[in-house]
Amino acid sequence: MKFSFMSFSCPEANLVEMLGYAKKYGYDGIEPRAQSQHKHGIEIDTNKQQRNEIKKIFLDSGVECACLATSVRYCFSDEGKRKENIELTKAFIDLSCDIGTKRIRVFGGMPDREMLESEAIEIVGGCLAQVSEYAEKNQIFICLETHDFFSRADTAAEAVRIANNPFIKINWDIMHPFTRGMTIEQAFSHVNGLIEHCHIHDGIYDEKRNVKLALMGKGEIPYQTAVKLLKDTGYQGYLSGEYISAWPVEVVLPHDIKILKGYL
Repeated sequence: MKFSFMSFSCPEANLVEMLGYAKKYGYDGIEPRAQSQHKHGIEIDTNKQQRNEIKKIFLDSGVECACLATSVRYCFSDEGKRKENIELTKAFIDLSCDIGTKRIRVFGGMPDREMLESEAIEIVGGCLAQVSEYAEKNQIFICLETHDFFSRADTAAEAVRIANNPFIKINWDIMHPFTRGMTIEQAFSHVNGLIEHCHIHDGIYDEKRNVKLALMGKGEIPYQTAVKLLKDTGYQGYLSGEYISAWPVEVVLPHDIKILKGYL
């Protein structure tokens, strides 16, 4: 397994600074978050020369671009909005090819009107199917996150299976299925064999099951179980820390990787 962190830990850092943090604290990769005004400079409107420079910066650093995290979502009743996000996904595939990453994180999103779960799954699975050929052609994995309406691992996995393509996978955010009442073991049983990327963070719950982020190992989520399950099944991808502007870099990054490596 390898270790990365999302740019939410350092949204004001440019790419060179972000890679510097990775090298300082022993991370194998970083996960830039696009469409969020972070300062790393990896966006759809990044021009060809800049993309070439970004790829070279990664290669020279020895740190990988583990995944490109996007805001793309598909659960719209309006066909035009679905098509718009399908085309946006293809544009991110092009960007990923140019900078040298192999994974894109996408969301199913929340339905824009009341609908049955089965309809939402069909919509998102259909959109993933429509991008699958372009993803496979370019050898880029599209990773649907267990998040929003698709927080439950069984819901997200069903949408991915509709696409029926080896380049349509799961980004297992371990917290969200747990928040929705699934044990780590239950969630894993649904996404096992589909996981291409993994978001990892800890949290503390109130009486209404609202979660507040906690430093790794300081919360209630049994991440050691998730790490063990992944390790036992031979997962070779990333554990990527996602903490949204919660602590300074010098606090969260060395703490996270120490705890996660301790689990291994």
